Amino acid sequence: MGTLGAQPRRPTCRIDEGDLDSFLSQAVKLAAKHSIGVESVIEARRVLEIGRANDLQLISGEYHDEHMGGFGDLLGRIADALEARE
Repeated sequence: MGTLGAQPRRPTCRIDEGDLDSFLSQAVKLAAKHSIGVESVIEARRVLEIGRANDLQLISGEYHDEHMGGFGDLLGRIADALEARE
């Protein structure tokens, strides 16, 4: 919970022309290796990216649950302290 409000800036992970050129070159090589069209290689990459996005959402959900659990514990301690003062 100590990182709230003090988190470092996240990278933007932008794609530039060189990234695209590299990807397309690799896609052409893979298409030739597997005797399929470049479009099929691109679609296979899309499917892999969907799986990756699902994995990242699961990990993010785990972190969220941990943070909310910690926040709930903190609120519980505050409530207990307030009740003890009465």
